[in-house]
Amino acid sequence: MDEHFIRVLLTLRRFIGVPFPGTDLHILGLVRLDDDRIRIRAGIAESTGVWIELPTRSADRSDLLGTWWYVGALRHIARWLHDRRETLETAARQQIIDTTTLAEAGLLPDDIEVMPEDSLDYVISDLAGDPLWHEVTASAAPELYTLAGFDLYSLGVVRVYLLHDGRLIAVDLSTTDTETSGPRNVGWWASTKLIAILNPNDKLTLAAHRVTDANDPHCDAVFDLTRWA
Repeated sequence: MDEHFIRVLLTLRRFIGVPFPGTDLHILGLVRLDDDRIRIRAGIAESTGVWIELPTRSADRSDLLGTWWYVGALRHIARWLHDRRETLETAARQQIIDTTTLAEAGLLPDDIEVMPEDSLDYVISDLAGDPLWHEVTASAAPELYTLAGFDLYSLGVVRVYLLHDGRLIAVDLSTTDTETSGPRNVGWWASTKLIAILNPNDKLTLAAHRVTDANDPHCDAVFDLTRWA
């Protein structure tokens, strides 16, 4: 399931920076719930949006859904939400649209839907050695953690969900550069920070950053590293 989830994440990450076609909705969060469900938060800004719950298997549960199935499904769902903007803008942050609601609205395709631009994406990413089509991992340090999702928690803060030391934790990281106050322009700092603080020989540093009053249904514990290192 870890490989399937990370392939779904890699497939959908294009909609983090670019909105779904015909809408201004972006992906703001994507979390693996369990072996059967994935949740995607779609909205206009970090303070808006709803969680969309999608299955990981076909209706007869015989096969895992292809990763590009989620692209087609979310294109339909995003347009459906876009046409209901008032509902979207007033929705509570934790509102969930479940699979039953989506199926009844006719928004879940039976098959993978491929657009011409998708075919171009397939070819270029394959030739470039994109891990989506080649060897994929869900971690820069598999011995320490496995990525299980993310949520743009607030402006400049991303909450990443990690399988670490036998439990699912959330770690808040700043996407703002501490020197320029602008958006960070590289990504390697995140794995470097996590590798340092998840050191199995040092249990105290991570524990000192635990948010004791956090209430996140997607994890067992939350740690705030936005000001650490």
